[in-house]
Amino acid sequence: MQPEATTAAGAPWKVLLVDDEPAVHEVSQLILRGLRYEGAAVDLLSAATAAQARELLGRHPDIALVLLDVVMETDDAGMHLVEFVRRKLGNHDMQIIVRTGQPGMAPERDVIVDYEINGYLLKTEITAQRLHSTVIAALRGYSHARSLSGQGGRGDAEGLARDQELAGELAEAAPEGRIVLQAQAQLRMDSLRLHGVELIAKWKTRRGLLSTEQVADRLGPGAPRVRTMRWLLGQGVSWARHWQAEFGSGLRVSLPLIGEFLDDPSYLQQMLQALDELSAPSLQIDLGLSQAVVSRAESSLVETLQRLRQAGVGFVFRDFGAATIALPYLNSLGFESLRLPRCFVDGVADEPQRAAMARSLIALAQTLGALTIADGVGSDADLQFLRWEGCEVGQGPAMARASAPSELVHDLNEGSRAAH
Repeated sequence: MQPEATTAAGAPWKVLLVDDEPAVHEVSQLILRGLRYEGAAVDLLSAATAAQARELLGRHPDIALVLLDVVMETDDAGMHLVEFVRRKLGNHDMQIIVRTGQPGMAPERDVIVDYEINGYLLKTEITAQRLHSTVIAALRGYSHARSLSGQGGRGDAEGLARDQELAGELAEAAPEGRIVLQAQAQLRMDSLRLHGVELIAKWKTRRGLLSTEQVADRLGPGAPRVRTMRWLLGQGVSWARHWQAEFGSGLRVSLPLIGEFLDDPSYLQQMLQALDELSAPSLQIDLGLSQAVVSRAESSLVETLQRLRQAGVGFVFRDFGAATIALPYLNSLGFESLRLPRCFVDGVADEPQRAAMARSLIALAQTLGALTIADGVGSDADLQFLRWEGCEVGQGPAMARASAPSELVHDLNEGSRAAH
């Protein structure tokens, strides 16, 4: 049985999460909340067993993606479900991503060879950004598969052409001035005094404003990534100097890392060259690193970060607590700041499980000698809880209400100073 030929325009993309750990469902719901692709929302369906998944697959033949655990009611329940989808249902367009916490039960090499799956992830490697990217890539693959099988819908040839057109737009966004920067104030929890700012990048495209996460997997490799990163570094240095002159003391300016290729010597060299040309103020520019960067460049990252520090850059680990990382390795990286993701911050004062997690992470950050930044502080109660627990810095609506320097919360491209 093939999936329905089309999906109604604007209807949500159906993603089925199959996992016997309740916490996985809770965190995934938080991370994927609000995610959209091609103008449509993502609807996350949940199943705790392979049997429940079979029932949902029968009722929802238009499921685009299955995020699948391996070990559930039996050690190979997940792999039997793959066979059910591919052989019994005859559905070869549906994307299946295996997510396992026990790779020994289903080694990646064996699974990729023996089963028709579209991806393999270790739960210890999954971060908010990586889950976003994985889901978007899988939905794109689903659209493309339906197009090739003559099923049309949102994944037709015109859609693929639009994706290629978007990649071209993104490649030229920096030189053409189509990247909008907004400054989000980061305030000290104890005094509500300004600590620094995070520059949030949005790309102006025919599809509207796109975030860094939406752009990351569409920005072409090589020159486009390097050109974009050099532009962002130039903006960060320019505004760091401006704020230092205006406030009489340095503010830390946090930038997103575009490209996530710090293990690529040529990419690293381009960044070092840009920092040298810009004469970056010492340790006033912070780059936000995701779990994907930390895992990918593990063998050389300590040395790489040291070289960039010597060029005047500090580092924020953006996914602190969202994925497993060996503590000795984390300690060796010496992050200046560890950022608690929104999924651990929003509503922390009202949810005991989330409060316990946040409390533990703040204590760990203090042990590692790193500053803790809470992202997405949404209520006064959350602000007070985090302050009591020793979190040093926060950003989000509640911090803005408490004491937001109005001159920092605006579009930096409106009458802005020219970047270097």
